[in-house]
Amino acid sequence: MKTIIHIFLFLSSTALLAQPGERIRERIRAQRVAFITSRLELTPAEAEKFWPIYNQFTDEFEAVKKEMNQLRKSTNENLMSMSDKDIEKALEEDLANQQKITDLQRKYQKELKSAISARKIALLYKTERDFKLQLLKRMRDAGQPPIPDDEF
Repeated sequence: MKTIIHIFLFLSSTALLAQPGERIRERIRAQRVAFITSRLELTPAEAEKFWPIYNQFTDEFEAVKKEMNQLRKSTNENLMSMSDKDIEKALEEDLANQQKITDLQRKYQKELKSAISARKIALLYKTERDFKLQLLKRMRDAGQPPIPDDEF
């Protein structure tokens, strides 16, 4: 439990030094860590194994999502001036990015099995969805627009 508290405090303190947009992202990450830790009821031994794997997955996942969002944004902005060949290429790249995400999920699901049970992995997926829904609800209730995918 001390490890979990230290992680949360570290993430919270680094958020104070970041730029405003980065501060928000860091605060959200710290809240996600606390939310996941609480919901999964990770033991200290599980947390020690789980978080490095999960953080690596999250970093790789976010990189692919960022690439995917940039491609989609560019395609949407330039759709009317793009050739059919360029549109086909963009569609193929989008499918390739979706496949990268699926491949990452498979890879890290296997790795997570070394840290937590299959039941906790399934609970993790539910917890991630619950966190996103809760975050969107809080932002909507506060009258703030959701953070664009390329900034989250």
